[in-house]
Amino acid sequence: MSFELTSNEVSRVEIAEFLGIRLDPIGHVDLSTIVILSTMYAIEFVALCYQLYHRNYPPLKVKNVPIMFSLYFGAVIWMLGDIFTSGLVHLAGSPVLRACRFTLIWCRISLGAYYVTSLFALRTYALYHVFYLGKAFTGRVVYLCFGTTIGSIFLFGIISTLVPGHMTVYYEDIMDMCYANHNYITAVLVVIWVVWGLIAWMTWTMRYVSFCFSEHVEILSSFSILFTIIILNTVCLLVITVYPASLVWRTILLYINHVGASVGYWVVMWVPTYNCMFHREEYLRYWVDTLKEVDMERQYEYSSLNREETTVLIEGMAPIDVYSTVETQISDLESFEQSRTRTSTTLESQSKVYETTKSA
Repeated sequence: MSFELTSNEVSRVEIAEFLGIRLDPIGHVDLSTIVILSTMYAIEFVALCYQLYHRNYPPLKVKNVPIMFSLYFGAVIWMLGDIFTSGLVHLAGSPVLRACRFTLIWCRISLGAYYVTSLFALRTYALYHVFYLGKAFTGRVVYLCFGTTIGSIFLFGIISTLVPGHMTVYYEDIMDMCYANHNYITAVLVVIWVVWGLIAWMTWTMRYVSFCFSEHVEILSSFSILFTIIILNTVCLLVITVYPASLVWRTILLYINHVGASVGYWVVMWVPTYNCMFHREEYLRYWVDTLKEVDMERQYEYSSLNREETTVLIEGMAPIDVYSTVETQISDLESFEQSRTRTSTTLESQSKVYETTKSA
């Protein structure tokens, strides 16, 4: 896969010019974009493995690490779809890359942008379900919501694949690009905008809900970032004529999509991850004390987490069960009080006997 200005690439530029399209050749800027974004996701993968390993740490667990972890893989697939269909690489040399139904319908749309949008909507609904409706987001509700989300994604992809290519996406060998039918792209954007409308509605209804740990900031920040992403994609796909032909537009789109998605992710996960790594015990105690102070243990599922699973891990020592320790201390205190009472009673009795004997 060449990023040099070869004779074939010069011919492609000339053909595009003949067709009235200004085509910027594939070059080292495209290569640097691929390398930078791939490196970013590779570094994030290490941090995500750490999060998954420590997923039972309460401040991390309430962020729903499995859903956030799956968001990462959706973003990676989305990046691959963007690279293959945004004019950053040559498609002619690979039958897989020329299969635009795979790269565009599945990688970029279904398992990429639609998947990330749907999972973000699912996480927003989980917060809405717990904090606005006041119901636990566990058990059957989780499976039903997650199953509906994944089912809709695959249903969308399967239907798009079965529809004839001229109505959805196809490979144009003259330009060596994947093209999408305008009506199909409009339909895709309408679906994604409907999902974003639901997210906006849930976010708005939760504006007066009380949170403990800046979830309002997380929701609004992530929403704003990803909202910007979908606006830019809408402009590129519906307004800009053949945006993959423009080096500026395809580079901006890739960076906005994936740096933005990454920032949106870390707005949610940075604080608990950082504190789990460097201030594990101190932050956990602060977290627990804050929940108890505002009486929101139920909303954050703190009681079940701590009574059944959570232990405070002290470096170099065996795990200590917080509740067992507290209960033991209370029991010891009660025993001490009983012993002190018995001792006091005995001393009083002995004192009376002594006084009686002395008087006699």
